[in-house]
Amino acid sequence: MNQLIVFALVIALHVSLNEACNKVNIVEIHNNLAPGRVLMHHCTGSINEQDKGVQYLKFNEVFRIEFSDVSNRRERTEWNCLLRHGDKLEYQFKVQVYRAAALERCDQYRSWTAKNDGIWFRRDRTKPSGHVLNWKKT
Repeated sequence: MNQLIVFALVIALHVSLNEACNKVNIVEIHNNLAPGRVLMHHCTGSINEQDKGVQYLKFNEVFRIEFSDVSNRRERTEWNCLLRHGDKLEYQFKVQVYRAAALERCDQYRSWTAKNDGIWFRRDRTKPSGHVLNWKKT
């Protein structure tokens, strides 16, 4: 009888943990370069070869990707974005903006901000961004 109770608890916990993940993950790209400066971005996802295409953000605009994790032995959710700016789009960086963990997660937040001095990042909405990458000039 005790084994049956333990088995039932394990099943109940498994079901409740799998259903608890009902919030999507979010990646944001921010353009804080300068007034009149445009940020080009091209983001692609690994699952089902998702491609957001080449897009342009005006100053202070935000591009947002919402998605759910896929994590298994064969594939894992990953998003990569090419960010470019400058008169001839000569400043660039290809950034892995999100990679799923071994276990599926939900309500994850990643914020990438393009500024003149480089790319800034944060994963906690309550904390400020920090400088993580310098632009590469082509």
